[in-house]
Amino acid sequence: MKIDAPIGKWIAKLYKDHDQFVDSLLVDYNLNHSEANLLVYLYKDGDGISQNKLKKNLAVDKATISRAIYSLIEKDYLIKNKSPLDGRVNLIYLSSKAKSIKDKVIDIYQSWFQIFTDQIGEEEAQRVLNTLKKMYKIVKNRQ
Repeated sequence: MKIDAPIGKWIAKLYKDHDQFVDSLLVDYNLNHSEANLLVYLYKDGDGISQNKLKKNLAVDKATISRAIYSLIEKDYLIKNKSPLDGRVNLIYLSSKAKSIKDKVIDIYQSWFQIFTDQIGEEEAQRVLNTLKKMYKIVKNRQ
């Protein structure tokens, strides 16, 4: 199979358009896509997790996660407490403000996905997601 452009081109374009789309819908909540990504992760996998684990699971560097957490604390979306088991570890918790907008934030991300499912159907969209995950694992295992 010959490709007409590197696959990264299409992934990068989708990523950029996704971020712009999500950012435009998050304005009312004084959030951007990076901050909302962190909230979505905490909504899905529960809060009370270490800053280090967040960094690893979101695959971002220490400075990026620190900036996002600090910004979300300033906006009253997150709370940071020292771990009772290890005072060197910061645990990150969702605030009541963050919990109150959970459905709205999830709906914003779902509305991006809906653009595709309206055109190609849920089954094909799921197949694409599964294939991208497989491709990522293949590349990650080569490193």
